[in-house]
Amino acid sequence: MGGGRPPSPRVRTQEERRAVVSLWFLTSVMSSFVGKMDPLQWTPHMSDCLEALERDKLWLSDELLVAFVRYQLVADEAQKLLVRDVMGESSSAPTYVFRKSLLAKLQAVRDGLPANMPITPVLQAHSLATEIQINSVGLFMQNVPVNQRIESMYSCLQTIRSWYDVFFGIPPEDVPGIPFAIYIQLSQVQVALYRLTTSEDPAWDKEFVRNTADLLILLDQVVEFFARLDSVYKMKTSQGEETAFAMGAKMMNNIRISWEPTLSRHLRNASSIPTNQGAGPAVPTPSPPSTAQASLDMVNINMIDFGDVTWMGDVFGPWEF
Repeated sequence: MGGGRPPSPRVRTQEERRAVVSLWFLTSVMSSFVGKMDPLQWTPHMSDCLEALERDKLWLSDELLVAFVRYQLVADEAQKLLVRDVMGESSSAPTYVFRKSLLAKLQAVRDGLPANMPITPVLQAHSLATEIQINSVGLFMQNVPVNQRIESMYSCLQTIRSWYDVFFGIPPEDVPGIPFAIYIQLSQVQVALYRLTTSEDPAWDKEFVRNTADLLILLDQVVEFFARLDSVYKMKTSQGEETAFAMGAKMMNNIRISWEPTLSRHLRNASSIPTNQGAGPAVPTPSPPSTAQASLDMVNINMIDFGDVTWMGDVFGPWEF
């Protein structure tokens, strides 16, 4: 009896398959926020689960889940390369040489989406944020050939502009239901645009930066966006305190005040862009990041972007790992 065959593996239900790929997705996204948290490793079993969900489509939302996970698989590769940049890990090839292959993978995901699947703003933002990460790989850490570097910078800038257009297009009444990943993306996008704006590269056209995505104006618009949210989502963390989005507006305004001198100097437009005065008094915020620090913040965004990262936790609950 002891030499009998082991029982056959139990066939997984679709709900179990959804659970395992969703858990991977969440840990991958959160690892880019927490910094010190390692995501789950993607396994052949997870690939089987994803393919089964894509094939059977028992629920309309299965297609959307598969799309998010496929985008995040590409983003996870880019994230690992960004970590390599920061940690200075040696390799036979510099990280920037992987840009084209990652962009090809991203385009393959986009081309593979079902023709009748609705492209939600959140999914579109996730796709664009992934493209921004890819174009940031190696860009500010290594001696990238000049033509390739400028091409990456222009592509990154234009994708950042597209991401902001999607973000600001979300109706305020829908924002309370958007996932945590959007706020992580907002932080990453701000850091990437700061780096592009303050680049000292002589081949980089700062006038094009200002005309495409002026970070000072965009920060003002984020402050106004959060102020509008405060009128439709009156969530308070404690009795008598400001609402979460009112505090978010204040934090964004503080970041703008902190970054304005450096950004204005680089854009040569210090006098024509007024500081937003409608989001409350300033509180201390970190100084604008140096190039090395900004590169690190692309990987560990807790350090600078929101000044008080507790605000993000107040919106979505405690994140204690």
